Amino acid sequence: MLRAHGLPPKIDRTAWNSRSGGEQKQLISGFKFLRLLDSNDVTQDSLRNLVGAAENTPEEKQIIDALLRAGYAKVFELDLKTATMGQVSEKIGSYGPTGATRDRAVRFFLKAAQHCDIPLSPRLTEGMRSTSESAKPSTGEDAGSAQASTPIRQRKRRRSPGVLSGETAAHEQIEPTGNAVKIVTLRETGGTLTLSGTFNAFDLDGDERKLVYDIIDLMKKYEQSAKPASE
Repeated sequence: MLRAHGLPPKIDRTAWNSRSGGEQKQLISGFKFLRLLDSNDVTQDSLRNLVGAAENTPEEKQIIDALLRAGYAKVFELDLKTATMGQVSEKIGSYGPTGATRDRAVRFFLKAAQHCDIPLSPRLTEGMRSTSESAKPSTGEDAGSAQASTPIRQRKRRRSPGVLSGETAAHEQIEPTGNAVKIVTLRETGGTLTLSGTFNAFDLDGDERKLVYDIIDLMKKYEQSAKPASE
């Protein structure tokens, strides 16, 4: 929806008019948890970069991957290639949600991780809907998107985890932590540089503080150099 209607500088519940009040609250909360909005609902660079990336592209997956690793740092302490559903649920529950809210957050995380090709154990993916459509005979209507060398079958397409469409996790009980993400678009290569951290800024001291803020300053300086002088 945000890609289709444009991204405002500040987002409120009316950005999703078709959703119920409860769902709108959950969406705002989820966006804040993933650091897509700040505490005042102001759009962040991470959200602008995500909206600017084409759906289902490597760039979009890279951005979502970084957001997941920063927002769910405790979950990534597990070996997700062998982890059980109970372990993932316990880690996500440590952020605050319980019951059905936690279950929805778990489903969102697993769906998003699968979309980003993060290796998951069969225990976690069992019963999940496949992220690609089954191959089927071409009707000719999809010729524009099909490979010329494979006229009989359509290419498999992976569904987006729904971060922008409104299928975000229910995080109304999760309090933001010290996680942070900074994403810079590289002008020459067209790629992105992602900096993510899982620390409390007030705990930084000495060499660690200098290291973190020197990197942040360099990234901001690079972004500023791309703006027209009139700005």
